[in-house]
Amino acid sequence: MSLEKDFGHRQAGVVADPFVVHDVGLSEVPLAVQYLASFIMAVMATAIAAGFDRYEAIPNLSLIYVLPVVISSVAFGIGPALLCALLGALAYNFFFTEPRFSLAVADTANIWAIALLFIVGCITSAIASTRRRDAAELDRYRRREEKLQIYARQMIAAVSAREATSLTRSALVSLFQAPVVVIRAGKDDHLKIEGEGNLSSMEAEAARTAMTSQSIVNGGVYPFDESRFDFWPAQSSTNRAVVIGVAFDPERRPANPDATVGMMGLVLAATIDRCNA
Repeated sequence: MSLEKDFGHRQAGVVADPFVVHDVGLSEVPLAVQYLASFIMAVMATAIAAGFDRYEAIPNLSLIYVLPVVISSVAFGIGPALLCALLGALAYNFFFTEPRFSLAVADTANIWAIALLFIVGCITSAIASTRRRDAAELDRYRRREEKLQIYARQMIAAVSAREATSLTRSALVSLFQAPVVVIRAGKDDHLKIEGEGNLSSMEAEAARTAMTSQSIVNGGVYPFDESRFDFWPAQSSTNRAVVIGVAFDPERRPANPDATVGMMGLVLAATIDRCNA
């Protein structure tokens, strides 16, 4: 989106949110659906193997079960892929080894074939899942960089402190998928809150502490153990104190958000100084 188009939206009284990315991958499909899809693929592989076995003898019939394991690991991850590998080994034993329609194995060679099928399935699923995670991580990194570039362009064109605050909050919500507040100190030490409106007294006190100490205040840690938000100060060259708060999900907290939030805090503070100069 060009700066001219962005500025046109603001002139018309509409501030577009360019940070929202609608991206739902297969990994975000409900877990039950992932395992159900893996089960269906194992059933389909069994049907295909039965068709080949009926009309033509194939020495490596078990290899048919490797394909759904690979597809499942690439699409869903290692858990559904391991299920697919286990089902494939059991189905091959039950339908295609003597005595048929029994989990008993008459020939020792078939035991090794079943074990090898499961091991190959595990190794294949682990390799494919690792590559999938790496590709997903690279894709997330690229999307984050794109969002930060958009954010930087928007902040360069921002014409008011309120707009800069709103853009910063929108960008952080999009990056972290978590509630975000941007708090500015007003007259008589009154807090102007952009975003979450119902901060608890402890969260408000944590924000004030971050403002006065100009240091990061983490939520869930004494003395702010009941605060949902981590607060980062945005150091301004004026007396206008600003802090950014993000309420991370404890189970999905990023490893090191300080660099990203700190950088965006510097951009926000600089933009506010420029707009109020």
